Amino acid sequence: MNQEILSSRYGVKQSNPKRLRVFAAVGITALVLGTAYFALGNSQQFSYEDIGYRVVSDYRVEVDIEITKPIDQALVCSVQALNNQFAVVGWKEFEFEPSEFMTLRHTVALNTTEQAVTGLVDECRLR
Repeated sequence: MNQEILSSRYGVKQSNPKRLRVFAAVGITALVLGTAYFALGNSQQFSYEDIGYRVVSDYRVEVDIEITKPIDQALVCSVQALNNQFAVVGWKEFEFEPSEFMTLRHTVALNTTEQAVTGLVDECRLR
């Protein structure tokens, strides 16, 4: 079948370039707005860093951490101790109350069920 037979049977479809441009503009705008929403909504207002750790005994480890948070908000961090097979042998949540400084260094002590080989911050969240 050729194009003439199809056109005579079904008609010729008229393209509408203005409608195509409107759909493209709406799509691009939605894409830009969605990207901006996720980029701005994912910004954290705090940060934390493991500074170091000390194995005090077979059943205790100390972890040095540095946190940066808004001065008027509390931050809750879970700290964990791991053994040489990366199993959690100690875990505790610590709450850091609002303070006059944004950046603070703390040493937190964890009791463990067996000797730990490392201590680190698992996660933090604003309260």
